[in-house]
Amino acid sequence: MAPNNDNGNNIGNSSVEERTQDETASLTRDTQGRRRASDVLSKELEEEVLGPVEDTLCGLGSLKGGFLQQLAHPGTYLVISSVVALVQGMFFTYSNATLSTIEKRFRLPSKVSGFVTTGNDVIQLLLSIHITFVAGRGHRPRWLALGMFCAALGCLLAVIPHIVFGAGDLPIQPLTAGQSVTRDSLLCQARNSSDTSCEQGKKAIGVEQATVVTLHLMAQMLAGFASMLYYTVGYSYLDEAVSKKKVPLFLAVSGSLRILGPVCGYSLAGWSLSYWVDPASPPDIPPRHPSWIGAWWIGYLVIGSALLVITWSLLLLPRMLPGARRRVLHTLRNAAMKGKDSLYEVIKTLRPAKRTKGQGGIWSSVRRILTNKIYMLIIANQVLFWFAFFGYITFKPKYLEHQFKMSAAKANQYIAGAAMAATLVGWLGTGSALTFFRPRAKVVIIFMAALSLTNCILHLCMVNISCDHSTIHGMDMVIQIGDEAPTRGVIVESTKNDSCSSGCDCSPKFSPVCVDGMKNFYNPCFAGCTSSSKRNGTKVYEDCKCAVDTLMPSYTTAQKSDTGEKVLDKVEPSVKDGYCQHDCPTFYMYLALTVLTKMTHAASRVPVNLILFRCVEERDKDVGLGVFNAAIAMGASIPAPIIFGWAIDYSCRLWENSCGQQGFCWLYDLDSYRSILHGIPAALMACCLLTEIFLLTQHKKIHFYGEEEEENSDKISSADATAEETTALNSEAC
Repeated sequence: MAPNNDNGNNIGNSSVEERTQDETASLTRDTQGRRRASDVLSKELEEEVLGPVEDTLCGLGSLKGGFLQQLAHPGTYLVISSVVALVQGMFFTYSNATLSTIEKRFRLPSKVSGFVTTGNDVIQLLLSIHITFVAGRGHRPRWLALGMFCAALGCLLAVIPHIVFGAGDLPIQPLTAGQSVTRDSLLCQARNSSDTSCEQGKKAIGVEQATVVTLHLMAQMLAGFASMLYYTVGYSYLDEAVSKKKVPLFLAVSGSLRILGPVCGYSLAGWSLSYWVDPASPPDIPPRHPSWIGAWWIGYLVIGSALLVITWSLLLLPRMLPGARRRVLHTLRNAAMKGKDSLYEVIKTLRPAKRTKGQGGIWSSVRRILTNKIYMLIIANQVLFWFAFFGYITFKPKYLEHQFKMSAAKANQYIAGAAMAATLVGWLGTGSALTFFRPRAKVVIIFMAALSLTNCILHLCMVNISCDHSTIHGMDMVIQIGDEAPTRGVIVESTKNDSCSSGCDCSPKFSPVCVDGMKNFYNPCFAGCTSSSKRNGTKVYEDCKCAVDTLMPSYTTAQKSDTGEKVLDKVEPSVKDGYCQHDCPTFYMYLALTVLTKMTHAASRVPVNLILFRCVEERDKDVGLGVFNAAIAMGASIPAPIIFGWAIDYSCRLWENSCGQQGFCWLYDLDSYRSILHGIPAALMACCLLTEIFLLTQHKKIHFYGEEEEENSDKISSADATAEETTALNSEAC
């Protein structure tokens, strides 16, 4: 037995010795590779490619490093960038939410207001490629700070029209308690004298319109400059701040925090529009009245102040985060171990630390990008997606006001509530799934196609959801006469149906009144009202003959005369400003579909961003995002509001006219409006589905998580650490 044990021990010792020899050989090879990497990748070359180590220090000027260096962490940038996106989102959603109010105040048609919203995208179309190329090779956080300062300046420009022109003409003059008015342009009265100041009024309106369009267009351009920088160099800075495996989760968290921007924007708009445009002198009409003009300018002051605060926080961030520098350095060392040629092949794909002289670098990047099949397919897909989104979201608040007879403030509150929960689920759900389950590109693209199909079906369902609305008495007469005499009063002839208001010189101004919550009239004149007064803080109209006649016998009671005979005595109905309130049960169905639509929109954002990040080389990432923004601006966000606005104007039934000059739309053909607003997005989402089917054929070329690169990076770190330990032990032995 002893010899056998000796043989076993010999075999065991032999295997241990072989393992030791293998480990020693491996360490020797690693050490040699590390030395070879040091020879190929010198300190000077490191600084030339990555920049000096001082670029990773936080602070400004002489105040760098120290306690400020604690800010040099991906989590810090995640928070700051999320706040940046939040406030930017507030600006654009607030602009959309107050658009119908600005139309009303300055008498703008939808196609003109839609043109104003394109300022954001015009700047991206003109400057996106060049600015992102320069900013991507510069100090990206400071470029972002410049963008935020420009957006704050844009908020100030947006407020200037209110500062210069004030509240404008009040639709109804405020009354004191108990005061009665018999001379009012909206009351039934004898023929009004002609307006001799019409030419002056037309010139004043023209000056106001030109000013507000110019200043708001400039404000949108400045905000667009900030948005362009955030969605290009800001995104690339976030992508390199963490490892590729964690990028989906970071995008999900950033997107989830970013959705608070639209929510806060709509909430801020709802609060601002609940106040009269001149809070010091509100009229005697409720916010639901079509003539109500909210304080649209207040929110711009709030957003501008927040943007100035954010500017300072961005100035403190380093040019490159320390963790990002370490990861790139590991990649370079791994390539250097394979030789000089391999190293320079990797260096060519990286973002240079210094700005490239001349513009040749831009066009080389653009050429590589435009020949990338995956990139071009995702561009086509997103142009269709954003065309549908921008057109829909721009005119949705106005649709809710007209279709469901809501005030602008209430409409924005509903949109804010629907957006928050749905978008949270969409962003966090897809981001978490991509991070923890890591589905392959094929599965992700199929998921995107399913979302497009669902979105198409949801929009088609919303086309069929409507409310029944009561007739507005007098409106047909105004529409019939309006084209012939838009600046004159409407003389109501004595006929069987409208003899109650015969002889009234009714103003064509739309200011609906409600009779006891049952019937709407075009304005007090068409209801035959001859006076008004204020009771219990509410303006009421009196002596409204038509209101009684159209509701007989509801407003008659039997009385006895002096001779003892029964006669009918008319009871004065309640006539107040605004539409009659009515319940619309289908609104909650529409709200539910809106929530699902928001969820599908949000769920597709993380996969699209990942494809954009991964389908181009590192050196082309900033320019790739710049080209993407320019394409979206040219193909979607510029034409969409204009085309949607033109189509929606086509469905208008009643235009506001001042001195013969057409302004904004008072009333729409709601069936046409509903079909346009939801039918166009449904068709575009069907086209999105086709592009995703083509994208599916390229799925093998898309690598979301970069596993090979990450594993190689981890191996390099382990090899470096082991080699250093071995060298230290050898030194001690000597």
